Amino acid sequence: MPYDEQSLLEKCHPAFGFKLIIILRQLRAAGWQPIIWELIRTPEQQAGKLKQGRSKTLKSWHVPSTEGFLPADHSSIYVVHGNAADIVDKRYAYQGPAANTNFQFWKDLGRIAKQQGCTWGGDWKSFKDVAHIQLLFIESPASTHAFA
Repeated sequence: MPYDEQSLLEKCHPAFGFKLIIILRQLRAAGWQPIIWELIRTPEQQAGKLKQGRSKTLKSWHVPSTEGFLPADHSSIYVVHGNAADIVDKRYAYQGPAANTNFQFWKDLGRIAKQQGCTWGGDWKSFKDVAHIQLLFIESPASTHAFA
C-alpha cells in the first residue's frame, strides 16, 4: 500500500496536523526521510500494543476516543484530548542504526517536535518511545459536570 501522507494528516486534529507538516518539513530539510509510521489506532489495536509490551497504557493519544482531565479550579475540570504520531525515517524504521535510541534521527525528531510544542516520547523516563510525539489540547470551557 503506498504511503499517503496527506490522507493521514486529514485524520488528525488540524492543530496537530499543522505541527506534523512543519516537523516533517524540518526533518526533510535536515536530510532525513521521515514518514508517519502510525497515527490512529482503534481501542482494540491499542490493547494489542499493551499486550505486546509496545505500550504502557490503554489511554493512548493514538486512540481518538481517549480523554483526559485537568483541574481548572476547585470545582471544575477541563476535558483534554490529544493526538499522537510515530515518525520514523523510511530508510531505517526501527532497524539498523535506528535500533539505538541515541540515533541522530531520534534526537532531531525530539528537538523539532518540542520546538513545535509537542511532547516527545524519548524524554519519558520509564518507557522511552523515541518515535512518538503527541499534542494535547482543550477545546471547550471548564465544566463542572464531573462534580455533580
